[in-house]
Amino acid sequence: MKHSLSTVPGPLPSWRHPARVLALGALAVLTCSAAAAQSTPRNLLGVGAISVAEFEGSADQAVRPLLIGRLDLGRYGSLRLAGLSVQHNLMSDDSRWAFGPVLSMRAARDEDVEDTVVRRLREVDGTAEFGAFVEYGFRDTLSQGDRLSVGAEAKGGKGNQLALTASYQGAKRGAFQYSVDARAVWANDKYMDRYFSVDADNSTRSGLPTYVASGGLKSMGLGFTGTYDLNRQWSLIGRLGVTRLVGDASDSPIVQLRGDTNAASVGLAIGYRF
Repeated sequence: MKHSLSTVPGPLPSWRHPARVLALGALAVLTCSAAAAQSTPRNLLGVGAISVAEFEGSADQAVRPLLIGRLDLGRYGSLRLAGLSVQHNLMSDDSRWAFGPVLSMRAARDEDVEDTVVRRLREVDGTAEFGAFVEYGFRDTLSQGDRLSVGAEAKGGKGNQLALTASYQGAKRGAFQYSVDARAVWANDKYMDRYFSVDADNSTRSGLPTYVASGGLKSMGLGFTGTYDLNRQWSLIGRLGVTRLVGDASDSPIVQLRGDTNAASVGLAIGYRF
């Protein structure tokens, strides 16, 4: 029986040949991999430890977790990590403005503190502090690629605080980049009373004189962060800071008799870009 030429199967379309499909797939994978390798990572996550004052006004140090970095959330903005504080910036990278909610954690002042007198005071629980921040950035201020930012952060937990902030990030030079930041923090009566007052009961417990702390300017601080790239993905991040208590906070017997108005912090983290 003869078959019509029209019924004889012709060559399969090129996209149906397995070998060619594999070759095209491999080429696509290589192309995507090359593009990914050439793109600049948008995220940085640094994890480490930092030595800080055990509590505000303490003369003793404690080691706390240190988080530093930025996580891109696409159309939902980005997360900015600093210490145990997280800011959710709702604005895009192209905007000079940054604003959104902020969450930070404050350690407890309890029976684990080193100072035996402060240990007798009633325990002050650790707390989560919620609020919001706003920031405006100036680009290319002193050199191409740098950024100067000024802003404010308000948050509340066991009392309210308002911080005025300024930071300068220098342009990257080879594998090294740095930033310098400053802040002044105001606190209300509730906050100051919780952390710096000594009532009659606490005076009896500890032997410290009674003291009533009122709201006002609480502290001023300076910080320096340096990042050194080990390779394209990994980097070392160092953090140095100093904070000075002022006003009623510095005059508290907890600080004057058992602590220190000045507090230094030193931290180190390993960062990963992706």
